[in-house]
Amino acid sequence: MSSPPLVAARPIPAALRRIRPPVSWRYLASRAATGLLAVWGAATLVFFALYSTNNPAILLVAPDAPPEEIVRLTALYGFDQPLPVQYGRFLASVVAGDFPDSIRYGGDPVAVALGRLPASLALGGLSLLIGVVVGAVIGYVAATARSAAARRVPLAVATALDAIPTFFFGVLAILVFAVWLGWVPATASAGPAGIVLPALTLSVAFIPAVARVFRTALVDVLQADHVRTARAKGLPERVIVLRHVVGNALGTTLNVVGIQAGVLLGGAVVTESVFGWPGIGQLSISAVQNLDYPLVIVCVLVIAIGFVVINLAVDIVAALLEPRLRS
Repeated sequence: MSSPPLVAARPIPAALRRIRPPVSWRYLASRAATGLLAVWGAATLVFFALYSTNNPAILLVAPDAPPEEIVRLTALYGFDQPLPVQYGRFLASVVAGDFPDSIRYGGDPVAVALGRLPASLALGGLSLLIGVVVGAVIGYVAATARSAAARRVPLAVATALDAIPTFFFGVLAILVFAVWLGWVPATASAGPAGIVLPALTLSVAFIPAVARVFRTALVDVLQADHVRTARAKGLPERVIVLRHVVGNALGTTLNVVGIQAGVLLGGAVVTESVFGWPGIGQLSISAVQNLDYPLVIVCVLVIAIGFVVINLAVDIVAALLEPRLRS
């Protein structure tokens, strides 16, 4: 029996050959590799910080524990092994998520840290929303307002707020809005309204950065050739600003927002401590104070991984908005 004739493969249409993914795989791979490198660096720093105590087993027992217990734990967790062996076992435990039980909570430290993560994400999300909206408005006014006072005063106020320490602004916010005016509660235990002051305090930390970067990006785009061409065509100023200016200025601003969003997880330590917010920042402070060695490791790793994931997501969004980053 004769075999059927071979059918030549159809050539790929030119229109399909021109289709490219919104973000190149090489760009995503490079950003993911950078993120993994950052997580590895954070884990390595934690390991050597704990190794500087000479024997981390001392942190796993009570201060009045007998020497025999310290010797037993030292052999159990391999702290008597050479440093390269300990480092390899440490990285293996990080990859597997297998850590000793928390000293204070007596359970899996990963579950303890992840239980506090939603509170930190809620606080960070609201703070980010406030900071981006207020910072973008200030930057927009500083770049487009006709009055010199309107261009300079809001940006100067935001820059002045940048010089105020977070803990001082938090205490001042409690004194004014909670004690004197009585508008909102001072602590997180008061219910949903307890998130207002912590979110406001945390947002002030990065409003100036968003305002300055957005204002600089807007000024650069306003001087671009395509904006002058749009004005020469007689397009309304509102259409020019919204379609041709703001959209092109968002890519640069999103990079700053991504960095600030990642810092929120770790940078909220002071804010959560001032307001008693039950997030991972306050948990990490408590773990350090209680010498809870396994929980300290997990808190640092969760914050580092959160920073990497948030920045990777923001980089993807920025690449979608900025054509120069798509290739």
